[in-house]
Amino acid sequence: MKLITISHNYQTGAVQRISDVVLGTSGIVRNAERYSGKSVLFCGVLYMAEDLYAMADDLHVFIPEITLRDGKVLRPRCPMIAYQGRSGIITMEDVRRARELRPDIILSYINTPLSVKGETDGVYNGTSALESIERIARVDERGSAVLIGDVNVNAWIAEKISQKHPEFTIISMPSDGVFCPPHIDIDPEKFIERWEELVKVHGEENVGLEMHPEVSPLLQRFGFEKNAYFGGTDGLVREPLGSDKRVWLIGTVEGIVERIRTLTDQKELHSPGVICPPMAYTTPGKVERAREILREGGPAATIHYQSPEEPYYSVEIHREELITNGRDGGMRIPAVELTIDDEIKEKGRRALSVLL
Repeated sequence: MKLITISHNYQTGAVQRISDVVLGTSGIVRNAERYSGKSVLFCGVLYMAEDLYAMADDLHVFIPEITLRDGKVLRPRCPMIAYQGRSGIITMEDVRRARELRPDIILSYINTPLSVKGETDGVYNGTSALESIERIARVDERGSAVLIGDVNVNAWIAEKISQKHPEFTIISMPSDGVFCPPHIDIDPEKFIERWEELVKVHGEENVGLEMHPEVSPLLQRFGFEKNAYFGGTDGLVREPLGSDKRVWLIGTVEGIVERIRTLTDQKELHSPGVICPPMAYTTPGKVERAREILREGGPAATIHYQSPEEPYYSVEIHREELITNGRDGGMRIPAVELTIDDEIKEKGRRALSVLL
């Protein structure tokens, strides 16, 4: 089997270096079609593998390893989708509640289960949401949009929209708040202190500042004050590469910094050093083992995305001798193939097409 290894750029540098391709979240969607008819070993959280599968034809997608517990896939999954002790999660119930509000548009954050995406008007990251809402706001200043996703990204979008269309209403869901723990864990005080140190040495005009809009409100306000670049994972890589500024302070997961260092040695990069645990779940050893298993006899199991609501997956074991039990009580299954029900795939594909 000829296997292409694709990694998300939040993966550790060690995983990125043994991958054939490294992409950002939206980049996975926009580049998926070129892998139609091929076999891909995907290193990232599971919803990204779903997006890749949905946007390509006749694609075989494999995951290096999953942890299954109580009939549900626990890892590698985003904490905004699978409960991991801190953030709330996004479910189909949020779509039902959003429809009751009868807004002009309902958008689902890209960090959302594929079936949930498919029941909304489209998928958003920061940039695409602004574009979608702007089209409506130009016609009706008093319109409304429901954003189902990260509370801090939604607040950032609401702030940007209010500057041009103060009568337009942004409704953030779920009401109990969904957020990215690694980005919330970036300490604003330490981050701002680092900025001040860099500015003292290099001068403010020579220090670039960028951050993901999933950061805390306090850090967002600092970014607004300093005219920071806010962007998704693709943009956070591109911005320093296209800038004359040599020194950068980057407020996001460390994988982005490692990606930029791979692409250039002309930048001095500083960051809070946060790691995304669901991303770090995939290690070089797991990648190499999955490659070997797939070469020698095929996947250990198949997970089939068959239900629009949790539990989303059914699991079929092919090679029980490869399964081990983890300390957390979960079954660790290497080299897993992902398949998706045709209706879920097509609905998700339509929603994701907003990002093309």
